[in-house]
Amino acid sequence: MLMGLLVWACQSFYISDGENAQTRFQGTKDLGVLANIEIDEASGMVASQRNPEHYWVINDSKDLNRMFLVSQLGQGKAEFTLSGLQNRDWEAMGRWQNRTGQTYLYVADIGDNFAQNPSYQVHRFLEPSLKLTDPLRHVIKDTQSVDFILPDGAHDMECMLIDQISGDLFFITKRDNHKRLYRLPAAAFANHGTQKAQFICKLNFSVPTSDVNLLKQLYFITDGNVASSNEEIIVRNYLEIYYWKKKKHESIADALRRKPRIVPSVLEPQGEALAFDGKNQGYATISEIASFSSPVHLYYTAKR
Repeated sequence: MLMGLLVWACQSFYISDGENAQTRFQGTKDLGVLANIEIDEASGMVASQRNPEHYWVINDSKDLNRMFLVSQLGQGKAEFTLSGLQNRDWEAMGRWQNRTGQTYLYVADIGDNFAQNPSYQVHRFLEPSLKLTDPLRHVIKDTQSVDFILPDGAHDMECMLIDQISGDLFFITKRDNHKRLYRLPAAAFANHGTQKAQFICKLNFSVPTSDVNLLKQLYFITDGNVASSNEEIIVRNYLEIYYWKKKKHESIADALRRKPRIVPSVLEPQGEALAFDGKNQGYATISEIASFSSPVHLYYTAKR
């Protein structure tokens, strides 16, 4: 709560890396309050492919097993139930299109505030179309799930990145001073039993600059996204958003080893959800916190 108040007090402060970032992105715009008041603990989002100019959004562990569809202006109240799944602590979403043109949505149950869960799950399913779905039966029944562990024990995570070529999944820990990066191959969904993710490396961005616990929390990693072109990566903490332009043939892991650029954003009260838009022309963010005095807003940062 105290962290949220600190960030809220500074919410009008824009962060950028100066001239470099400004040649690529415009200033962040407040697109207004989300129309759907059920989105009150937004923890993950991703641009929709089958519903152009829309985002899918999930709430975290306090919510039901559902996801929401909102327009790029934050409008709309469509809701889909993910049948048979439990929202232990859903923290991230992703999207991937396979070689046959099928588009999958991913929901990552990877939150673990007390680092005590025996394993983690990622669920995936074919992306639904709002226009082609019975409005009275917004239910996703056919899902695939992979259960996995980390090679070095339990960690709290809120960031999942999907390689848009291979379909491999990458996870970044939330709380470590030097965050840890793991990889789970796309083939894990075809295997039986609990899988073991591969530790890749420690990361050198979002490293706290203070030993004060309250300030260290500002550097917790809360979400990330890979552009559908597979050429750009964004990752956020409570303080700022990091951006990488991938080099030709560069892997996600190799890109994350490089120093990122800090791109424009607005400090939000516990900002978590982050995603490129459907055309990779910018990125959107949503805060996790909603209350009587601070409704959830949708923010957007466009490319120049």
